[in-house]
Amino acid sequence: MFNSTLHAFAFLLLLQPMVLAVSKAYVELVNGTPYDWHLISNETHHTKWFPNATIPSGTSAESCISWILYLRDAKAEATYRIDNPSSLESFTVRAHRNPTKVEVVYHENLSSLNNPKNSIIDLIYSKNHPHPFILAGNGISTPYVSSNPPIPWMQRTISTLSLRPLRQICMPMAHNAGANIISDSLKGPGSLHNTQTQSNSVFMQLILGARWLDIRPVFYEGKWMTYHGTYFAGKMWGATGQSIESVIGDVNRFTKAHPGELIVLDISHDASNAWKWKKFSAIDWMNFYDLLSGIRNAWQEPRGLEWDLSLLPFDKFVTKGGNSTVLVRIPCDAPLPVSTLPGRGKRDANTTLTASSAGCDSVSSDDYLVPWNTTDSLDSQEPSSSLINRRKASKIPDSIRKYCLSFHIAVPSLKVDLNITISRVFHSVFSFKSLAPLDALQRLCLPDPLSRHTPADYKIPFTLLPASRLPVTGHYSATDSPSQLASSQVHLLTQHKSSSAITSTNPAQMHKSTWILTQPSTSQADIGNWWSSKLGYAILAQRSLFRNFEGLVREGGKERKPNLIEVDYIRTQDVAALAMAINVWEE
Repeated sequence: MFNSTLHAFAFLLLLQPMVLAVSKAYVELVNGTPYDWHLISNETHHTKWFPNATIPSGTSAESCISWILYLRDAKAEATYRIDNPSSLESFTVRAHRNPTKVEVVYHENLSSLNNPKNSIIDLIYSKNHPHPFILAGNGISTPYVSSNPPIPWMQRTISTLSLRPLRQICMPMAHNAGANIISDSLKGPGSLHNTQTQSNSVFMQLILGARWLDIRPVFYEGKWMTYHGTYFAGKMWGATGQSIESVIGDVNRFTKAHPGELIVLDISHDASNAWKWKKFSAIDWMNFYDLLSGIRNAWQEPRGLEWDLSLLPFDKFVTKGGNSTVLVRIPCDAPLPVSTLPGRGKRDANTTLTASSAGCDSVSSDDYLVPWNTTDSLDSQEPSSSLINRRKASKIPDSIRKYCLSFHIAVPSLKVDLNITISRVFHSVFSFKSLAPLDALQRLCLPDPLSRHTPADYKIPFTLLPASRLPVTGHYSATDSPSQLASSQVHLLTQHKSSSAITSTNPAQMHKSTWILTQPSTSQADIGNWWSSKLGYAILAQRSLFRNFEGLVREGGKERKPNLIEVDYIRTQDVAALAMAINVWEE
């Protein structure tokens, strides 16, 4: 009896690799056409797959293909007919081993932008990842748009986009775009597992279709970097990513290679370790702006435009066959030389913006940045009465010296030599032992952020846009459940009220739909399991996104489609194809 049991157990051990060695691919069919799709044939060989019989117009459906890895002839395919009364059109989804691939094959008259008749579209197989096939448009008045879109997708669909205001255009947003590498771990345990949100450089994110980039700058150890971190217990937990200089280089490289695209650099979560991880000082901002001056094709605003730029048509920024345009969106409370706003439209030029002003989205709206710890804040320190040695004043950059000289708005009670005043300002920004609080710094050297009096010496060759000029609404779902993420984001979309009536309570925001899951603390510690990393959770979030096309285009009605689809882990062009499908839905 014992021997037979032992033999049976040994036999099961031999079978275990065969039993466990199953590979899966999730296939999401996203129907953005006005026609239903019907399954007309389905074949499998050493494979399990139960494709949906019908994919109604304006919906999506997910099915799972699974096969034994050791069976090299495993394959499956399913063919769908598109109910287009004007043309015979069909396609086949097929999966096979040796090599492992998931593909879509066009039949009959079917073609789409960038994919002619009889095309074979590689859905880029990766185990347990989503493999969406997206097809949208009516295929009559304009070509279908689909998976495998052109790299300059905005320029190639400019006939659809040109007359639309920005608030009626959808585009992919790369969440924490610079956190694609770990360049320096900060005080806390920042690693790829708990910090990395993207797998590709900013250049590749643009190639894959992202057009709105979440850029989080930090002045760290004398370098301008992007970062991903949370300030807690007196420390910044996380890591730095791409350098700001390399981000600018990536943007310039892309706009040179692919003209005619609109790109938004969304600056937020500014921090400086020279200020104990507090937000940028006014002079930090001015130095940061100098760095951003290296952006080619950065937008310069003509006079007479609306304050809310999301009301302007796309062709105010990009035209057919023209250059790309890069918009730089900054926090509302960042200091702003008024010369960068020649056409401020309806808003009073004397109005001071703060982070809580209408249309200014909060910088701590997701799970990665807790409120700044103010217990050891430099702002709470009293200014010292001691003066700085004149030799230190000689180290101040000429640009800052000229800027301060052109204003010299000294605190009335401060009767000191101008060089010492400038030196006090400069070293209060860049030394750990501040001699003046931040508000005094701004009174000493900088004007009110929207003052009419801008120094002639300080020029920024592009227009900086306070966040309220591209107002965005939307919320992070704070869940690790894909189903709760979907219900939350679809519900937020139904509550969104886009309007051209700009008031203090309704700044008529664009809507950001954020498809990001929270990494639980237990998963953060599970560093040996890639699927528990931030990128692993991004896979689950994206599967949920592609399953919920109906919620994106139908639940809120025609006027409530998302403007931004924010995701981690942009590894394919799929999110760009989804944004294009939303843009042509019901056209």
